[in-house]
Amino acid sequence: MTSLRLATPHDFELTDEQQAAVDSDASALVVTAPAGTGKTETLTRRTERFVNDPASGHARVLVVTYTTRAAKEFEARLRGRIGHLMQRITADTVHGFSHTLLTTHGTHVGLPPDFQVLSNDADRVDLLASYENSRHPEDCASLLGKLDLARARDESHPLLQTWRNALEDKGAVDFNEMIAKATEVLRIPALGEMMRRIYGLVVVDEAQNLTRQQYDFISALIGRSSTNGPPLVPTTLLGDPNQSVTGFAGGDSGLMERFANDYDAMKIPLNRNFRSSHRLALLERNVSQELGTDHKRAESGAGCAAEGVVECHEFDDEQEEAAFIAKWVTELLEAGLPDQAVSAKESNRLDAEQIAVLARHASALNATSKALEDHGHEVARAHNDSDLMSSPHGALALELMRFRSDRHRTSAEAALKREFGLEFTKAPANARNGAIRIETRMQQSDGLSCLKPLAPLLEADSPEAFVAALEECHLPRYEPEPLLTSWTADRHLISEAWSEFANITPLAERSWTRFALHLERTARGRDLGPGVRLLTVHKAQAREFKAVAIIGMNDGQFPDFRAESAEASQSELQTFYVAATRASRVLVLTRARKRPTRYGDRPTEPSPFLKLVCDPTGSPSSHTADPQRWMAR
Repeated sequence: MTSLRLATPHDFELTDEQQAAVDSDASALVVTAPAGTGKTETLTRRTERFVNDPASGHARVLVVTYTTRAAKEFEARLRGRIGHLMQRITADTVHGFSHTLLTTHGTHVGLPPDFQVLSNDADRVDLLASYENSRHPEDCASLLGKLDLARARDESHPLLQTWRNALEDKGAVDFNEMIAKATEVLRIPALGEMMRRIYGLVVVDEAQNLTRQQYDFISALIGRSSTNGPPLVPTTLLGDPNQSVTGFAGGDSGLMERFANDYDAMKIPLNRNFRSSHRLALLERNVSQELGTDHKRAESGAGCAAEGVVECHEFDDEQEEAAFIAKWVTELLEAGLPDQAVSAKESNRLDAEQIAVLARHASALNATSKALEDHGHEVARAHNDSDLMSSPHGALALELMRFRSDRHRTSAEAALKREFGLEFTKAPANARNGAIRIETRMQQSDGLSCLKPLAPLLEADSPEAFVAALEECHLPRYEPEPLLTSWTADRHLISEAWSEFANITPLAERSWTRFALHLERTARGRDLGPGVRLLTVHKAQAREFKAVAIIGMNDGQFPDFRAESAEASQSELQTFYVAATRASRVLVLTRARKRPTRYGDRPTEPSPFLKLVCDPTGSPSSHTADPQRWMAR
């Protein structure tokens, strides 16, 4: 790929680092791009440069994105610049591209022409349960989770071949097997060579989220001339290791460094923050330093000329916290961004969709959601399954509900038996319809720590009785405050969802299955609908907003109280980095001095992450500073 400077006018002139990334002729290139440093613009111009270069002939560009939404946004940005040359661009996720590859060439690796993709976990559970025919008593859902993680990490598992046999017998693949099969296709010499003739440039966006399995897929696609040689297809990885928050699913930010070592890649760091106001750029630097990856930044005004707003507020309780957020949103929509948050030629007006309220867990957003709706604001909520409940008791209650929504799912029964010591027996003839009788056994010293408080839920014969039984589920007073308050929030989420469900659903249709679906859909919300965004941090990744509020900044909420190991603590800090860098102009962090529990309000402690926030003068705060000394009410 020969060097070619673009003459096409663009929104802004590139920095030297960005231009170097665009013009690089390196066969392997790693671009480290922290939040706000123009990663997408750099990616777009590098792609544009390639298709406009006569030396590229008719070769295509493959842009691998983390989400389908990101692929569409990239295509929309590029379409207006290159017009008909868009026919040479393929933008897709690893899974999407793998599916396309298998649709054409899957028969070469044993797939039928009309193979199925098992995207629904319930379908996968049913397949494994029926295939195993109870030969393995372990919960199938949990087992599939372990198989998914093992495949993502390119590790072995004793039952992996069994699962692959089950998929083969059904003529199907799941998401992980889709990548594995596509990698097999690419390792067939003739097919691999054909794909390398089609694609002249491969670009991997959000590369910090790659799994080892996906890395192997990329490696098979780009090939290499010799054991230690460069890739046969010029390849660029762009990402920010600090924003790696997918470790639970096998994501490994270290793969960017591995790629650099494997292919002797050129490294180009992007240092200038274009997106963030001055105070927000300082905060990003503070957290980077804490993570051990200090990204050098240009002086004040290098990106957005505005000073910006970073504020911390604490309130007596969560209701006051929620009321403040609702008022804050109202003022932003009516009066616009404050003067110090916008540059001279920038409009201060913003839409509801440019405002986000973030929390570590979905349950923490309940009070804020209600307060916003009471003020007449539309909200759009989104979460990951792992973010829905914030306590282990909440997770168990949700699992019990899912079990009751389909009592014949042997995998759910096995999970409750294994994890919590439940033994299920058939109800006697005179029992209430749907009642469950159980015997419990201690599997380990704390095996009943979650089960005992939730015992009233096990006798509920309807979803309405289930929700009512939540009021009887008491955690011991001696439990830690973060656990008590998290369980209270989870109970409230379920109860609120029931109230809404009962109002819109006829009595005869209030089944377990319908309510379980309603609860999950309520929490997921309308991710792409209009309104203020209420998101868990994991759902906010790769998004950008003018104004962001991060609520629940208490120790035990954010960071999560279960993050006890050094690795888990580092992961929580990376999650905070993602949250704090979603804002470009205004960032507000809030906390409640007390949170409700069954035994009354409990006092909270400020999150240690607040020590990383800039103080009101715009100077980085000391790591030993007391965040409460400058918190404003």
